[in-house]
Amino acid sequence: MSEVIDLKRRNFLKTSAAVGAGVSMGATSAFALSPYEDAISLKEEKIKEIKNAKFTPTFCGMCVNMCGFIAREVKGKIVKLDPNPLYTKSRSFACARGNSAIAAIYDPNRLQTPLIRVGEKGSGKFKKATWEEAYEYIREKLVKILDEEKDNRSTIAFGAGAGAEEPIFANLVNAIGSPNFVDHFTTCFAPAFLANKLTYGSWGFGDFEKTKYALLLGANRAEAIVTPDTLDMFRNTHKRGTKLVYIDVRYTNTAVNADEFIPIKPGTDLALMLAMIHETINRGYHKTPYKSEYLSKYADGLAELEEYFTKGEGAKYTPEWASKITEIPADTIRKITKEFSDAAEKYKGAAVCYRSRKSTWYYQDFDFRRAQAIFNSLHGCVNRPGGVLLGRGLKAEKYEYEDFPIYDNAKPRIDLALKPKDEYPLMNPQKGSWQYFRDKVIEINTKWKKGEKLSENEYPVRGLFVYRENPVQSVPGREKTIEMLKLMDLVVVIDIIPNDTAFFADVILPDTTFLERTSPLKSFGTLREPMIGIRWQATKPLYNSKPLRDIMYELSKKIEKDLAAITFKYTWDEDDLEVPYPKGFNLAKYLNDDFEIDEEKLKKDIKDEKVIKAILTHAGEDDLDIASFKLSVAFEKTVEEFNEEVMKELYGKEALKIAKEYGVYWPGIEDAIKAGFIDEKLKVFKKDVKDKHKLIYEIYKKYSKIDENYCIVPKNGKFIKLTLKNIANQTITSPINGKKDKVEALPKWREDLYEEPKNGEVRLVIGRHGYFTQSSHPNNFLLLDLMNYNYIWINDELAKELNLKFKDEVELTNREGKKVRGKVYPTKKIRKDTIFVATGFGSQSKLLTLGYDNGISQAAIAEDHIDPFIGAASMNETFVKIRKV
Repeated sequence: MSEVIDLKRRNFLKTSAAVGAGVSMGATSAFALSPYEDAISLKEEKIKEIKNAKFTPTFCGMCVNMCGFIAREVKGKIVKLDPNPLYTKSRSFACARGNSAIAAIYDPNRLQTPLIRVGEKGSGKFKKATWEEAYEYIREKLVKILDEEKDNRSTIAFGAGAGAEEPIFANLVNAIGSPNFVDHFTTCFAPAFLANKLTYGSWGFGDFEKTKYALLLGANRAEAIVTPDTLDMFRNTHKRGTKLVYIDVRYTNTAVNADEFIPIKPGTDLALMLAMIHETINRGYHKTPYKSEYLSKYADGLAELEEYFTKGEGAKYTPEWASKITEIPADTIRKITKEFSDAAEKYKGAAVCYRSRKSTWYYQDFDFRRAQAIFNSLHGCVNRPGGVLLGRGLKAEKYEYEDFPIYDNAKPRIDLALKPKDEYPLMNPQKGSWQYFRDKVIEINTKWKKGEKLSENEYPVRGLFVYRENPVQSVPGREKTIEMLKLMDLVVVIDIIPNDTAFFADVILPDTTFLERTSPLKSFGTLREPMIGIRWQATKPLYNSKPLRDIMYELSKKIEKDLAAITFKYTWDEDDLEVPYPKGFNLAKYLNDDFEIDEEKLKKDIKDEKVIKAILTHAGEDDLDIASFKLSVAFEKTVEEFNEEVMKELYGKEALKIAKEYGVYWPGIEDAIKAGFIDEKLKVFKKDVKDKHKLIYEIYKKYSKIDENYCIVPKNGKFIKLTLKNIANQTITSPINGKKDKVEALPKWREDLYEEPKNGEVRLVIGRHGYFTQSSHPNNFLLLDLMNYNYIWINDELAKELNLKFKDEVELTNREGKKVRGKVYPTKKIRKDTIFVATGFGSQSKLLTLGYDNGISQAAIAEDHIDPFIGAASMNETFVKIRKV
């Protein structure tokens, strides 16, 4: 009988003490030594340890930046992670999150074996299971669901977080045949992505290494996402004559390191950008020699833009107009516009109005990001050194099997198909909207469970596979997300720890950490140094965990025959085949491992020749082509085989050898290795190499065989669309008052999409901290040692009025009546009408004994608001009242 998990705090403390002791001895035991002899002995032991250690190149999986590491394994344990100096994307850089990956491996609450729910959903009661038991449980549920839904593959949904394994998970999505896929898109960067994509065809990246003027609106790079390009933003800026201007509602570490900090009223960033475009147009800043030539060559719609900001709606967007909304002085708006313009002209586009990594803030985010894209374009900064680079990687293949069948009975994705025409006109057809998808599932599944009749495009979404995503903690409206999961028949979570979403799963499958697996190679073109990075397995998987590719392969082998049989059954055409579907017939019984029908067995069981002929005809290549429904073929190739095949085919055997040894490849890297900077065993700079911090910037430039202007994407004709006529006149609905409006060809300030605090409220602003990636690491003991709580930033004057001191507990109540409790941090560094809370805390999974109930959950307090253009989360449109507890 399977063992039922019962995680008690006492048991956890025993485990964590043991794990912690092992980690601390390896990391900090030197501090416990007093005799000199012991120190000498320890040094000798460490030298011996390094001599016998295994060093493996990998790249980080703690956030989406994926920096390069050299993992050191000693006696089967990862003891150290060193930056990879040849991995030019990260330039020998490693942040706190990356280093804390060691804690992720040895997390005392880490998932160790498959789990199957035995109590009520959400009770946290699971039994330990074998992989075979877990796969069989999933198979039985899938077969039941798809048979009852007559092979509507859309009734199974999928969600995934960003990472190198995404293409592997995408294979399962495509193989099952469901259009219902949702990821972090609408809770992260949807408005910025779409605005930039529509304007100049690319997401775009700020070239901080070369820029002469950087304007950041709410992009708190010094704290929120500390990466190599963050360092580029601050390193040597004054030496190269760069000015950094930072605009935010808080005085952050980015503000400390900026040349100028400008406070702004929350939710008014669009008004500022419209005024800066107005100033640019009406003062002719875009008509200087360089910009005139640039715009005439690359931009379309300039005449309409000029008309709009001189005679149309945009004519009123003066600095004085914006000043009343943003509380930024009109002269300041004029000054920074002129400074940006001058830098862009003088340095041929080497200025950037940075669009931020996260952009799901306010209702008007889409037009705000459009305005940023237009402003960068007007000043000739797009696809220019020091401006916005469009991103261009080296040639590489993706780990994808594209030749999947199209399932006849799969219905359109539920959120896009059922949304009214006057709502969310720009919703992404591949990713939809997390909140809207969830709400529709709740609505329809509730009707379905009550036995109510569903309309033509309505159908229940009865299953959900989630990989490395935690919607219960990341999507606003926590209770609704939980309700959705409870209304489903099958929820499968694949992850490393039992997070909040896993707490409500039916089956939990233990994934490996990034250090325990090989991942599909990735081509990185986000910087000036395009390269290919490969994550090689650095240590064996702990416990009974498995890498995603193995899980997908084994699961698909388990379910493929039954799912093919269901498709076979519900695509049977009695008129064409001239016989009715055989009663009780199950094709799975007659399929061999090569997906060929065992005719001998078929003829033994069925005596009617017409029926046999119909079965073989329907399964044949000219009809259903049953062999094309073999799901496991997508995963037959191991990731190692895939990486080796691609590298050898595209770049040759020598490149493959280098990629295996150093985890990275770029044309010319072979000469850099021969130059003798790198220790052949340790794979890092040799100890006697001088000026290593400079060398990392020089290696690629000196040895690369790629042209230095490779980062500038060749463009023919006018690729910049300043005016978006293709999206104009579509209807949107205000989430505040229900008023209908039209999408404009150019960005527009809408008063009915802007609100201010009322009756003693403050606006809640949610943001990221560099130690935590959203809700991924609430139980990481190394990160919790650096930041153990997400205190509520509150203006010190307001704190005094409420009689609050540091660490006093308060209750926040939003307009929806949702309440959370947290501790305050009074400070002068935030506006009086605003409070701030960092993400990554407040887990309510009782299976996490460090992360459980520690801090405030963004999903619990952020109001369930959706922007009217895309359907993205508008997390900062949350207003709360504060009560001292």
